[in-house]
Formats: sequence, C-alpha cells, structure tokens
Amino acid sequence: MKRIGIIGFGIMGESVAASLLRYDGKYEIGILEKRGERVVLAMEKYGLIAHKNAKALMDNSDIVIVSVKPQDISALLGEMESSFLKGEAGSMTGTDIILIVAGERMEVFKKQLGVKNIARFMPNISVRVSGAPVGVSFPEGIDDGFRLDALSIAGALGTAFEIPEDLMPAFTGLSGSGIAFVFKFIHALALGGVSSGLSYKKTLHIVTAMFKGTVELLEKSGRDPVDLLHDVISPAGTTIAGITALEKNSFEYAVMDAVKSAALRAKQLEA
Repeated sequence: MKRIGIIGFGIMGESVAASLLRYDGKYEIGILEKRGERVVLAMEKYGLIAHKNAKALMDNSDIVIVSVKPQDISALLGEMESSFLKGEAGSMTGTDIILIVAGERMEVFKKQLGVKNIARFMPNISVRVSGAPVGVSFPEGIDDGFRLDALSIAGALGTAFEIPEDLMPAFTGLSGSGIAFVFKFIHALALGGVSSGLSYKKTLHIVTAMFKGTVELLEKSGRDPVDLLHDVISPAGTTIAGITALEKNSFEYAVMDAVKSAALRAKQLEA
C-alpha cells in the first residue's frame, strides 16, 4: 500500500483524495489542512488521517501531493525544509513530491529542499469525476519507480499526458482553463435553444448528450474534426447557416485567442 500525504484539502485536494480512494486498498491517505471544517470533512466523509504538521505528514507518507494556493508556498517550503532528513554532501532525502500548484515550477522545490523525486501535475476540475486531462512533468534524474507511481496517480485522476515543464503554461491554457471555455460554450448553446423555443433545462440535457456523442464519435472514428465537419454540413442547409453566423463573429479566432491568453497568463505566473 502506497502512503499518500495531501497538503491542502481544498477542492483539488479533496478531488484527488476521492479519486485515489476508488482504488480500494492501494493507497493510504493522510492530509494536512489548516481549516478545521475541512479537516472534519476529510475525517468524517472520507476516513482520512489528519496530521498536525508537515513533519508528521511527511514522516508517514511515501509521496506528498502539494495542493495549496501559490501565496502559501513560501511558508510551506520553510516548514517542509525543516522536516526533510539531511543526506550525503548536504543534499536532502525524504518524501517524494507531486506539485499541483498553479504557476509553481519544480525548480523552486528542488533548490530549497534538494529533493530528487518530484513531479508537477496540471489537472482541471473534472478531476472531481476522475476524468481530468492531467499534464505531468518530471525533471531529469528521477527514479523509475517514482515515475511509474506518479503516472499511476495521474491516471487515477483521469488521463495522463507527459509533457516538458516549459509547455505546462500551454497545457494550462488549453485544458486547465479550457474547461471553462467549454462550460461557456455549453451555456451559450443552451441559451440558443431557449431563444428557439426550448426550455433551458431541456436544452441543457440535449447539449450535454450531444457533447458526449460528439466526443465518442471523434474518438472511435479516428478522424480529424474538420473531416467530420464535412459530414454534417450540407449545401445551403441549416448547419452551414449556423457556421456562417459563428464565423461572422470570429468564433475560431475567439477560441484560439482565449487559449493563447490563458497560456500567456500561466506563463506570467511562473516568472
């Protein structure tokens, strides 16, 4: 059984714990959380172990998942540093680390803690249903066993995509923020249905069913979305009328610009 410690039991920390608990007997999970009501939730709803400080959590964890707000990192690093065991030649040895912190590069932890085995994850909020695309980055020189463990944890959260850390801002813009653009699109489609005479509730059910079918068709066909687009568009038909309306409002440019803007902001946060 792999012992997992989660620092920060907010929405992401809770979602990670819930996803890992689906693998009965594979993970033992402890948490470190400063908010009392979240500690009670972790213990009563999920049966998790609550630790009093970073040392207690790290002493009882094989892998620590750091899921806190960026402004809390500095204080946390200091507390974690005092909890690591000194190794040879002044290096640090101890618990392996997975970072789920927006804009925080692995190098910050490596320099201050001297930790060897570290990974960086970027999921989105569909981790709540174990359906998140998870960007995974590793530095050079990590142990093969840790790599496999980290990828297994990422797989429990959804689908792992191993990428260089320099591309993490792009992944954040596409997937981390992109899910919000999808929510906006779903809402806009539902409003379109309402303006055409359907109720919002009914339209939302139709749209979500359409999205599920669209993704399944795309995956099973193995075809490019533009190729499939041609199967839907008929000359002088309803679909081309709608596509024309989208392009009049620069639909593709707007989506591209949204992803690029989110990626740029993610890169700025890392500076």
